[in-house]
Amino acid sequence: MNDYNDLRLEIPSYAYISLARRGMEKISLDQCFLPNCDNEDVNLLEPFKIEESEDEEKSIKKIHIKCKKCNGTYILKLETLKKVAKPKNSNDEESTLSLGIVYILDENGKNLGHLGYF
Repeated sequence: MNDYNDLRLEIPSYAYISLARRGMEKISLDQCFLPNCDNEDVNLLEPFKIEESEDEEKSIKKIHIKCKKCNGTYILKLETLKKVAKPKNSNDEESTLSLGIVYILDENGKNLGHLGYF
């Protein structure tokens, strides 16, 4: 199993939230996303487990995180869609664009919502 520092490196620093026609807003992933918790101290968040899966279309990482402030556990689900678009003037597979989506799950895997993009 990976140690704490290795798991921290698996988490993007930020996600971008769509503001409809007003663009995107950057939000830190170094905070607790459980209801009724206002923890924004990365030192109080402890990633302790990672689950990974992959197929031709997407890769998924589920990182389990314990919040030491509210004593709750949540899961950051990082889903990367591999082949979202290809540049217009390129036939090169390497230049295919991907898209990362962040979801928040409770400790039982129930989807609490789409957070944004990474």
